[in-house]
Formats: sequence, C-alpha cells, structure tokens
Amino acid sequence: MTSHTKPWKEKQLTELKQLASSYPVVAVADVNMYPAALFQQVRKKLKKNSVVKVSKTKIIKKALSEVKETNVLVDEAKENCALIFTEMNPFELYAFLKKNKGKIAAKTGAIAEEDISIAAGDTGIPPGPALSDLKSAGLKVAVQGPTISIMEDKVVTKAGEPVSEAVAGTLSKLNIKPFKVDLKIISVLEQGQVYKADVLDIDTDQVFGDFVNAHKKAFNLAVNAAILTSETTELLVTKAFNDAKAVALEANILTSATVGSLLAKANAQASVLKPLIKDAPKEEPKEEAKEESKEETSEPEAKETPKEEPAEKKADEKPAEEKKEDNS
Repeated sequence: MTSHTKPWKEKQLTELKQLASSYPVVAVADVNMYPAALFQQVRKKLKKNSVVKVSKTKIIKKALSEVKETNVLVDEAKENCALIFTEMNPFELYAFLKKNKGKIAAKTGAIAEEDISIAAGDTGIPPGPALSDLKSAGLKVAVQGPTISIMEDKVVTKAGEPVSEAVAGTLSKLNIKPFKVDLKIISVLEQGQVYKADVLDIDTDQVFGDFVNAHKKAFNLAVNAAILTSETTELLVTKAFNDAKAVALEANILTSATVGSLLAKANAQASVLKPLIKDAPKEEPKEEAKEESKEETSEPEAKETPKEEPAEKKADEKPAEEKKEDNS
C-alpha cells in the first residue's frame, strides 16, 4: 500500500507538473469501477508515446492549476481519475481507447448492451448444486458422464434488459464475461482547446467515407464545370482531345491523330463493298448494240455494177427535143 506522506505528495506534484509541461496533449480519464488488470493492459499499450498517471485527486487538481497550459482542466478532474499525457491527437487517443475494450463479468442488475447467450456444450462442472443453478438461469442441461452439459443454445438476457442474479451466477460459473468496458475519457486538452467526450466519439470509418464521398462529388463538379486543378487537368485535356478527334473523324479531316482511323474506316467500307461488286450479275447488251456489233463483224455484200450499153444504141438515142424538131 502506498504511503501518502508529504515527500510522496511533493514528488507526485512535481512529476505531474513536468509531464503537463512536456506533452502537447493532456487527457482526463475516469477509472472508477475500471478493473485494475485492464488498466495495466491499457497503460502497457500506450507506453510507446504516452504516460498514464494515477494519483490523489487533490494532487492532480493542484498540478493542473499550477501549469498555465492545463489550468482549464482543473474542473474536469473528478474522484478516481487518471491523467494521460500523450503525443496522440485527441481523436486518435479516444479511438484507441474505445477500440481496446476489455471484458468483465456480468453483475446483477447490469443492463445488457447486446443479447447475452450461452452456447451448448460441456460445462466441465461436476453434478451437484450447480445443476439447479444452471436450470434456474433457463438452461436445458443434462448430466453426461462426470460433468454437466448444456443441451442447446440459449439467450439468457436480451439487449436492454437487466441481468438477473441467477444469470449472473451462471455466467460467473461458466467464466463468461459478456460486458465490454473501455477507459472512459472525460476531456482532452490540445493547444488550449478542450474537447469533451461526446465531441471525440465519432465513427472514423463513417467520417472517412464521408470525406471520400465529398471528394468524389467535388471532383465530378470540377470536371463538369471544366475547372482546371491538379487533379482534373489531365482528365479535361484528355476529354478535349477525344472530342476534337471525334469531330475530325466525323468530318473526314486527315490529321496525324485521325489518319489511321480514317484509313481503317475506308478499308472496312471497301471490304463490305468488295463481295457485292464481285457477285453482281453482268447486264446483257441492248438489241441495237447487238445488231451494230453483228454488222461490224459481218463481211460487206458485193454491190452490182451497172452494165454498159453498146455505143450504137447510145448514139441512136437522142434527146426528145431533137426528135420533135426533125418531125416538124
């Protein structure tokens, strides 16, 4: 047992004042009804970047009041409190303590935060008075060999209900610790700002998700509004290039960026047309064209040359006028 002599108190006061001046963050925690074994576990986990000190409340209040930076925490120090001097930020410290909860046994009258159930199986308890105790908790039990066995799973206390005396005794016999507790933070001081527990109690996963969602919305807005930033510039330039290329392809404008696509497009169109041209039926020439071609190819027919009449006959024939004159 620690002897609270004057030298001890003076040593405690000096040590607390030095720690309060050395660390950027000072937290006040409630250790009332907090198991000593769990407290030592938390202290061990915080050892790397924090110091956890427990002392008399009067000494803690005096130490906080005599350090200018921490005098705002004097009223936060209650009975059975501890001081945590750390380099962690307030939210990080609160989340760490909340995550590192310890299990404790159920006490009669304690309100269950969630359903408390007991699974079926061998209890390892020999038959005797324990048999009736287990039955009084509502369990279906039977003696199997040298021990008692629970025959089926059973919810012995529903969430929001108080733990009965029979259930508390049964849970203790079975070494089941259904309640989880953490070292509760009262207030945390950082750079003159005091953070209460309700402010620090946040869901880090939800907050992270909210930030991610907000970033996505801001990014989409910037892209749609064509606002150039370090994150949107590359996407906007790429989008502008693709839009310009699409217009050039639609208008068949040859550039270094479109020539390949246009040639491929032309080749594809030609490939579609090629079989259509190859399989098209040949048109027969018109009749006139056939006749002309026949005339050109056939040999010309021999024309009849007029026969010459004898010269005597020609001489006898005179013009009609001359014959009329002779008759006259």
